[in-house]
Amino acid sequence: MSLRRFRGGRLGVVRIALATTLVAAPGMASGVDVAPEVAVKAALIYNFAKFAEWPALPSGAPIVTCIVGDDAIAAALATTVRGQNISGHTLEVRRSQDSAGWPVCQVLFIADAETRRSAAGLGGIKTLPILTVSDGKGFSAANGIIELFVEGGRMRFAINVDAAELAGLHLSSRLLGLAKVVRNGHVQ
Repeated sequence: MSLRRFRGGRLGVVRIALATTLVAAPGMASGVDVAPEVAVKAALIYNFAKFAEWPALPSGAPIVTCIVGDDAIAAALATTVRGQNISGHTLEVRRSQDSAGWPVCQVLFIADAETRRSAAGLGGIKTLPILTVSDGKGFSAANGIIELFVEGGRMRFAINVDAAELAGLHLSSRLLGLAKVVRNGHVQ
């Protein structure tokens, strides 16, 4: 078996496992009506946290996810993470419009409509261990870490590995294998 075929097979298994995790995201079967795109974004944010490491996060401290500009995603994510933990860390969802509160976040989602207004605040936290995520076009090329986008009718994501390294975050190679990788401002 060639190395290329092996890698493709292994990535296929990882894609299936991640897709299964997303479809069966905890809390989504609670009977709450959630738009499919909102549910997918909430599930992706949860899974991004599962595949990230914050070296300075104290043992037992919660993983705080802050949502800016999209109450529907905040509500769906709160439902998704209810009762869950990641490596012994509980998950907490907060709505946070004020950039002064962002340094307490481990994950920060900024809705597309808020990306321009949030640019200065993002500049102030780029060296902090905060996994920044947005569905704003060009977010990963503009030094955000993860950008959600639709391609071919499916939700995809791009990861700016330079921004992740600057923030001191470790992202799983399995997650990187599913993403469009952005390095030096360009998709690779």
